[in-house]
Amino acid sequence: MQLATIKNEQDLKVVLSGEYRKQIENYFGNPQRALEFLSNVVASVQRNPKLIECSPQSLINSFMVMASLKLMPSGISGEAYVLPYNIKNQGMVAQFQLGYQGLVTLFYRAGVRSITAEIVYEKDDFKYTNGVLAHNPDVFADDRGAAKGAYVIIELQAGGLITKVMSKKQILDIAKKFSKSFSGFGPWSEGQDPELWMWKKTVLKQAAKLVPKNETIFKAIDADNQDSIISDRLDKAKGDSSGLKMGNLLKDGNENNDAKAQESAGEENQDTQGNDDAQGGEAGGAK
Repeated sequence: MQLATIKNEQDLKVVLSGEYRKQIENYFGNPQRALEFLSNVVASVQRNPKLIECSPQSLINSFMVMASLKLMPSGISGEAYVLPYNIKNQGMVAQFQLGYQGLVTLFYRAGVRSITAEIVYEKDDFKYTNGVLAHNPDVFADDRGAAKGAYVIIELQAGGLITKVMSKKQILDIAKKFSKSFSGFGPWSEGQDPELWMWKKTVLKQAAKLVPKNETIFKAIDADNQDSIISDRLDKAKGDSSGLKMGNLLKDGNENNDAKAQESAGEENQDTQGNDDAQGGEAGGAK
């Protein structure tokens, strides 16, 4: 089936089930899980029909990035998403986005023992001094005030804790700089995210710089950060005739995952480093 003939979710499933089925099975290591993934792809497109309007290359590669991370398209689980964007001079383009639960899943696969992520509200009893955090909220209060920040505490398998704390301004500054979905209809919308999972995800992504390095986590963060520079990736792919072949955009992104993810993480850290130093450092964390 030619890419140009992808007109509905079943066409997409046929394409993935054909040329890419073996690769998907290899990613999941289980044919049954691969079938489950394909069924979830269909359901994901049914929930968001605008995805079919996206370029076939971007649509296929977004779902293949997801498969490479062994994550499922999310309706309920919150692991990962493919979202449509209307890009200037490109038209509709699909983009992979990592969900908070997907990032947590990858951390647990990497061997962390536990992750605690919480929102801090204005009326909460909260202190963070020299890496020591104390948070005693009245969780049954009718009004805890406005959200003012978030934190994550990661317990490592080998022992020890890593703590990352960020203010509302730090979180939103990163969102404005790195996420196209911040200004659109996506998951940063307050109506779609009343529990502020995107805040927690942002802090957890920052905390990834403090834990033992894991290639899969950096690969996922790199892919998630690509929504801020997606037009550059597509221009690069279109400039190369081989880039028009399905899978090449994914391959191009994967070749430098670790280096690019660390670079992206370093850029994000510029907005927060001064505040971290003032707070006395982390004891050792979603855009």
